[in-house]
Amino acid sequence: MTMSLALSAALLFLSHAVPSWPGVRPALIARLGRGGFATLHSAGSLATLALFILAYRAADGGEIVFTPAGWAAPLVVAVMPLVLVLLVARVTTRFGSQDAPNPPCGIYRLTRAPGSLALLLWAMAHLNATGDGRRVLLFATMAAIALFALVKNEVVLRRSPGGRAYRAETALLPFTAPQGLRGGMRGLAEMGAARLAGGLAAYGAMLLLHPWLFGVDPLYWIG
Repeated sequence: MTMSLALSAALLFLSHAVPSWPGVRPALIARLGRGGFATLHSAGSLATLALFILAYRAADGGEIVFTPAGWAAPLVVAVMPLVLVLLVARVTTRFGSQDAPNPPCGIYRLTRAPGSLALLLWAMAHLNATGDGRRVLLFATMAAIALFALVKNEVVLRRSPGGRAYRAETALLPFTAPQGLRGGMRGLAEMGAARLAGGLAAYGAMLLLHPWLFGVDPLYWIG
């Protein structure tokens, strides 16, 4: 593992953290407009992601940091359906703004941060199933981005009456909101079968394409 990979990982994290931090984001939007801010943020994120990919491909695996447990790979396979259902529900359900979130509906009755939670679950499960320095850095960086997003979103929600009301009605972990199991089941019903099917279809596609895209068969441990 090279220094360039570590530096590119730091830049990737900062490209997400700095522009979206409370105080920085409003200032940039005021100066650039929402369209200009979105363009700058997207360009910076894509550029640092490209640098990270190039550095990752150029680096060797690095020394072994730890040896994964035998149950680590099956855990990834078990967790990924939930990750992909969370992502599909997140991108197909409107949230509103953090200053004025929409009333909780669907996936947001289960968790108020489905996207960040999905990224964190994906990163931590894969981190647990790897061991070489290069992949440990990859998944640790993604986990750090997800954790930052979770903390940042909580900070922003606390700053407005609408955000505080939204936090009072929702929870980060599924089925822990004030409405409990009943609210969670209502959220599942509001999500609908199409979102669940979409997440499971994405999971099936990933199982098929993973060996071709990433050179690792998620089901290697079965044989």
